[in-house]
Amino acid sequence: MVHSTPFDPQNSTTTSSPGDASAGGGQFSVEVAYLLSLIRPLRESMAAGRQVSKHPEQLTEHLGDTGSDTFAEAAGHFVSSWGYGMGKLVTDADLIADKLQETVDSYTGTDDQVAASMNGTAAGGGNTGPGPVTAWAEEHIIKPTGMDSFSDRVEDTWKSVFG
Repeated sequence: MVHSTPFDPQNSTTTSSPGDASAGGGQFSVEVAYLLSLIRPLRESMAAGRQVSKHPEQLTEHLGDTGSDTFAEAAGHFVSSWGYGMGKLVTDADLIADKLQETVDSYTGTDDQVAASMNGTAAGGGNTGPGPVTAWAEEHIIKPTGMDSFSDRVEDTWKSVFG
C-alpha cells in the first residue's frame, strides 16, 4: 500500500528497471524528485534537536529559579539525556540526508551519462566518438563488408523514390 505524503512531488523523475512487479518481474523504481524532496525537510526537522544537543544550557539556565533543588536536578538530568539523544538523532538524520543526496547525484549522473552516450556526446557536451562496441563493429563488420556503401545506396534509393 502506498501512502501519500506532503512531500510527493509533481512531475517526478523516475528511474526504473525492466519488468512488471505485478507479473513477478521485480520492477525497481527510484523517484529522484521524491528523494530530493525529503532532504530539506529532514534537515529542517532536526533544527530543534541541534539546538537541544548543542545548547542545553538554554533549557536549563533558569531551573534554579523554580524553588526546588530536586526538580532542578531532575530537569537538568532530563535535558542532558534528551540533548544526548537528540544529538544522536541529528547525526543519523544528517547521515541519511547526505546519503539521499549521494543517491540522487548517482542516479542523475548515471541517467545523464546514459543519455549522453546514446547521443554520442560526453556529459560535458563534447563528442565522445564511437564507443567500444561501435568501434569494433566498424572495424570488423562495417568496413570489411562494405556496409557503409550499402547504407549510402539505400539512402540514395530512398531519396530517389521519396525525394
